[in-house]
Amino acid sequence: MYKKILFGTCLTEYCNHIFNFALTLAKENDAKLWIYYGLGRLNLDESKAEQAIKESETKVAQAYVKQMKERGFDNYAINVSDGDVVSEFSKLARNAAVDLMVMGTSTKAPLAMGESSNVGSLGPTTAEAVLWAPCPVMIIPPSLIPGLARG
Repeated sequence: MYKKILFGTCLTEYCNHIFNFALTLAKENDAKLWIYYGLGRLNLDESKAEQAIKESETKVAQAYVKQMKERGFDNYAINVSDGDVVSEFSKLARNAAVDLMVMGTSTKAPLAMGESSNVGSLGPTTAEAVLWAPCPVMIIPPSLIPGLARG
């Protein structure tokens, strides 16, 4: 069903669980998995911004490539950019003709912060991404994260 999946990460432990969901979805659908990490608006000259992007690409690769290789998955691309995170995330989805964007509800794990697993609202990035998305957005709720499930 999905041939191109875009996963937005914030490189937190919480996002690792979202990544595993996105990777499983990509494998099950024989889809390409784009991994996007946004740096936000950098107030740097061009060469320093390019350096920050390269360093972040390395961080993303360190966070996820080994897991993909261990699961026999190699159909992926890593994209890091500066600028407005939601705008760049949506632009990548549109330009790559992505079928599905995958995100978590927020950048923090509810229980890690001492909150209830019955969180109410979405984080600002996710909420805005849903409004600007050029394709369907799958939001992975905390109840699907190991250790946060009830029952």
